[in-house]
Amino acid sequence: MIKTMAVYKDGTHAFDVSIEELNSEQIDWVWVDFGKPEKEEIDLLQTQFQFDEIAIKHCVSYKERPKMDYYDGYRFIILQSLQENMEQAEIDLFLSHKYIVSFCWEESNAIQIVWNKLKGLKSTKGIKPERILYHISDEIVDKFFPIVQKIEDDIEEIDELGTNSDLSMIDGIKTQLSKLSKVRKTVKPTKDLIYRILNSTHVEIDKETTKKLRIVYDHLLKLLDDIADNREMANDIRESYISTNSHKMNKTMKMLTSVSIVFMPLTFIVGVYGMNFVHIPELQLKYGYYYCWVIMLIIVIGLVMWFKKKDWF
Repeated sequence: MIKTMAVYKDGTHAFDVSIEELNSEQIDWVWVDFGKPEKEEIDLLQTQFQFDEIAIKHCVSYKERPKMDYYDGYRFIILQSLQENMEQAEIDLFLSHKYIVSFCWEESNAIQIVWNKLKGLKSTKGIKPERILYHISDEIVDKFFPIVQKIEDDIEEIDELGTNSDLSMIDGIKTQLSKLSKVRKTVKPTKDLIYRILNSTHVEIDKETTKKLRIVYDHLLKLLDDIADNREMANDIRESYISTNSHKMNKTMKMLTSVSIVFMPLTFIVGVYGMNFVHIPELQLKYGYYYCWVIMLIIVIGLVMWFKKKDWF
């Protein structure tokens, strides 16, 4: 599906202009959106707009990292949006002072929102293709914040469970760390892309759009800080859980070791007097059995008291 918008030199604008009319001399610039395009529509990238084959190849291949390439008369820009289900969606833009062509295999919420905003304007005076780039970028970045906030809420919820929960807590932390990693892999290259656009001598952007793009860049920096903070919090929770369980394991091992040590001398005594020799002197004692019990009790009580003093019990 192809949507078109034409901005005329007299300041008026129109939607759903035919492809053939886009070459009119009365038109100042156009926005053509390729949403879920068919093969015949994709062919227009070369036949109608005469874009470079390499740019078209990058455009139709799925998925590329956010980046910007320079071609004769236009720039090719790749943006990545992120859905609530953590699925990435690529938005490709061909940008010049005469047009902006957007391409997306799936319907993009960011593009649709910007498109609807333009439809609601009475006048598009002062708006240029670079401003459309800003609005699309801004919508994409705005969608990152609730995703990061949801991850932060999930991490805090896991933290509230405390360190007494079962191993599902570790699985939950691993899941959130994986999500943070995926968000970071989208946010960081987007930040680098916006920085490159702002500092490029090949992209002519008016002061107002530059100012707005700097705000988007600041938002991306804040997102990276939030991601780093959440990763640190998740790692702290995991380390705390591991440390607490290691401490519990050590206490259990100390107790089991203490019990084993208590029974070691008893086992020795019982083993000695359980041997099948005929002549064992103590076996002839009238009260030898009771003496043996007294000695074993003394050993047990002594060891238990010593272990309690060492805080092993």
